[in-house]
Amino acid sequence: MNKALHKAEATADHKEDIFVDKTVPHFGFIHSIRCYFYALAILFNAFPSGTPGVPQITFQELNLRLYHTAILHDLGWTNTTEGLDHPAHAMSFELHGGIMAYDHLHATAPALDAYQVGDIVQSIFLHTSQWAGGNSSATGMLMHLSAFFDGAGYDTFGQGFFDPVINRTTVQEIEKAYPRADFGPQAIHTLDEQLEEKPNSLLSHFPGGIATVTNAILLEEIVPLNE
Repeated sequence: MNKALHKAEATADHKEDIFVDKTVPHFGFIHSIRCYFYALAILFNAFPSGTPGVPQITFQELNLRLYHTAILHDLGWTNTTEGLDHPAHAMSFELHGGIMAYDHLHATAPALDAYQVGDIVQSIFLHTSQWAGGNSSATGMLMHLSAFFDGAGYDTFGQGFFDPVINRTTVQEIEKAYPRADFGPQAIHTLDEQLEEKPNSLLSHFPGGIATVTNAILLEEIVPLNE
């Protein structure tokens, strides 16, 4: 895998991995890991530092927030008794998962301040939402882009949208390390199930409706391993 991604990943605190792998289906956990790596790759290629007018954040700080956000972002897909009994379980999965993440971070990461937790949790809340305008933190934008990229690949937001943003060899290496396997069908089933149980879910407001999202999810690798 790309040396820069390895170096960045090595600085992340992996205490969350075990918790998430026990809380969500395994395909969701592996999806979350891929999202973290894709977010790093997008960051290195498309988020130049020192951009005039853009609030700056150190890589160390952004990586900290990004790791927590990516790994925890789909806690709302939980199938555990504890997760399904959570007081927020009837909410849209982004909100359910974000509130679970808020509770978890306060219990296990007391060193994080209100601004760090706020950025992480709000980025989870909004990771499936699209807006015509407004402001987003780097954490929130990278979470949004990486989640949709892992779902639908290079053409997610239009033909070749991600082509200049993330290298195909990098994607191939990430998918080899963390295989998609049956992620596509499982994700489609999970989202359909979520909308059936919670018809007012945030994804119901997605342009074109939930079918726009589920129809775009790839059933195979984004980049074939033999390419």
